[in-house]
Amino acid sequence: MSSAARIVLLRHGQTDYNVQARFQGASDFPLNVTGRRQADRAAAVLAQRLTARANSVGLWADGGGSGGVRVVSSPLIRARETAGRVARALLEAGALLEGEDGAEVYVDERLKERAYGQFEGRTRDEIRNDLPEAFAEWSETGESAAAGIEDSVVVGRRVAEALLDHAHQATAGQTVVAVAHGSAITRGLLTVLGLDPATFQGMRGLDNCHWSELVPDQRHGVWRLAAHNLGATEDRIGA
Repeated sequence: MSSAARIVLLRHGQTDYNVQARFQGASDFPLNVTGRRQADRAAAVLAQRLTARANSVGLWADGGGSGGVRVVSSPLIRARETAGRVARALLEAGALLEGEDGAEVYVDERLKERAYGQFEGRTRDEIRNDLPEAFAEWSETGESAAAGIEDSVVVGRRVAEALLDHAHQATAGQTVVAVAHGSAITRGLLTVLGLDPATFQGMRGLDNCHWSELVPDQRHGVWRLAAHNLGATEDRIGA
């Protein structure tokens, strides 16, 4: 199966479009001031838990972080900013950090957010008024090829492929921290878990700078969801 001890999927921090409830999709926007604060808080918690055995359940690394960490990011700036802050906190905490060509973070195009086509830059009310047929189709099915929205199954497959590739390439005991986006993470998680991201509605998306944790079940050769939508304010991480 995989050498990785776990995969942590972290959503980026807040942007102005998040505040305005506008679809971002593949459009590229930076973190705002709140988003940078969120990223720093999440980074501090993850760094502490990945470099020292916790006394409680959940996320911790054997041997004071000897397994090391591989930080992977979507190419979009809001994710890369968040990932950079996580990597910096890990280095300051003494984690063994592996990067690409001397960098601290791997950038993987497959972790990019779901493209929302004509919806991008608009609020729901604006879409309802400007694109009523596409809005009705999306509201009913979660899809709209006519509006240029990327198919959920396609998103799920590319994100899952990225996660599993990095987990496979990891060294023994290493943690993979993948920084991405709300829709992309939800669909990638569902795909890894063997669920259909186009039809399954039982998983809530991540809040800004919250994360989920996948752990390998070596006996059955599958990944299991051990924690979902956890943030820096929680005093327990994992399950």
